[in-house]
Amino acid sequence: MKKVLKAIAMLFIVAAVVFVAGCAGKTGNMGNEAQENETQGNNDQLQPVNPEIPTNVTNNTTEANETIEKGQVVTEADSGKTMSLKKGENFTISLREDPSAGYLWKLNLSSGLSILDDEYIEGLNPEHLEGVPGTHLWIIEATAPGSQRVNGIYKRTWENITGTEEKFTLNVEVE
Repeated sequence: MKKVLKAIAMLFIVAAVVFVAGCAGKTGNMGNEAQENETQGNNDQLQPVNPEIPTNVTNNTTEANETIEKGQVVTEADSGKTMSLKKGENFTISLREDPSAGYLWKLNLSSGLSILDDEYIEGLNPEHLEGVPGTHLWIIEATAPGSQRVNGIYKRTWENITGTEEKFTLNVEVE
């Protein structure tokens, strides 16, 4: 029994070391940002998937154990942009959120878009503090062709809208 417990403890230690090593690595293109932006110009079309999204959201499952692929990932930086999808394709919206301070994103989708999954992931908290901000993820499916839209507002639910709130807008052209 002691050998089994030692083996399990060792597996946890190895998993923790691998997790910490993965979190410590840098992401991005290491200095090629300026060159890439110069060649792309001021394009309002979305770029490839954001590598900073947690890997544990790659595949989500519905209640019927049907796998949902996350598709392209959009963030606050993509607000105001347009993306193109085919009917039935999915994409993920990833927005920073601080629910412990009362700040939540409220999304409104046009009728040709449908939320398949909605998940909040708490941010890293090595000091075990209360109220650490995290990331809210929505997996959305294009269900009808045409010009679709996602509008979001970031505010405390009990406060009135003042016009100074952070907003998120995404235009989705569905074929």
